[in-house]
Amino acid sequence: MRIRSVVSAGYMPLDVIGYQGAIAYQAGGTAANVAAILAFLGWDAALAGQTGDDRAGQIFIDDLQAAGVNTSQIYQPVGMATPRLIHQIHSGEHSYAYSCPKCERRLPRSRPLTLGQASLCFESIPAPDVYFFDRANAATLFLAECYADAGSVIVFEPSVPANAELLRRAVVVAHVVKHSDDRSIGGLDDLGVEPQEGQIRIVTHGVGGLEVRSGGEAPKRFPALAAPQVDSGGAGDWTTAGLITIAVRSGRLDSEAIDSGLRFGQALAALSCTAPGARGLMGLTRRTVTRRARDVLAQGSVLKKPRFARPTQHSARGACSTCLMPYAVDSAKVKAA
Repeated sequence: MRIRSVVSAGYMPLDVIGYQGAIAYQAGGTAANVAAILAFLGWDAALAGQTGDDRAGQIFIDDLQAAGVNTSQIYQPVGMATPRLIHQIHSGEHSYAYSCPKCERRLPRSRPLTLGQASLCFESIPAPDVYFFDRANAATLFLAECYADAGSVIVFEPSVPANAELLRRAVVVAHVVKHSDDRSIGGLDDLGVEPQEGQIRIVTHGVGGLEVRSGGEAPKRFPALAAPQVDSGGAGDWTTAGLITIAVRSGRLDSEAIDSGLRFGQALAALSCTAPGARGLMGLTRRTVTRRARDVLAQGSVLKKPRFARPTQHSARGACSTCLMPYAVDSAKVKAA
């Protein structure tokens, strides 16, 4: 079987992971996580976007390359500071923050892919099996519409509010629309865009599982699979990657495989909840993860928590030992975009 391919674009900060008194760094955000997880599952995965030209940006790139992700479409503009997200894990729960808990500085925010960069991405990778995006802006929509015309399966997973017209276009072009029941993303039900025939819409409810419907059919509910909770951050990204892996074959979305893809994705998500960090599960081998996912489906829950090695840490060297922001820095360089 030929290796399937995916291009992912959208939110891609450096995750600053705090767990049991240690700090680790990992390429994060939904777009980067989905690309890295699919690479882990055997896909030819590329990530398109922007990160900084600083040390944190190099850690971001190095981490993705170690995960097998094609980083040729990631740009590092001169003077740009790498977007960061604080990911704190405590007592089986997690929280996110956009300010450093140690130096108290506001962290750089993400910059969207530009239209010029999106055009270069399309020229370089003209017809992947799947195009995934989680932010609706001019560049991600350019790629979505170009890739849809090229025959790619388009998967859209909105996570933040967006311009109504951009959101409408994203929903119209997508073959799969997946979002949480968190109303803060806003507007999906108000767009007046009915599901097209065969379009898959998935609504996730956290520990309440998820529901899925195809076109105008009645929704089906899938309960979550129970697991010992260490960190649920990133579990939804494993669900998405599992669905894509099972349901997209030979460049087409197999409607008959949606249910099994979602269950496989939920099994991966349950396993992910036992590991610190959105991609901590990748500390195991792919064979081990897929075998354990099958066990979870057979047993209905995670009965035994895997053991994971502690993530690699990095020396701060003249920067904040938590967020890696340099102590002496031009404020214009770190201004949120």
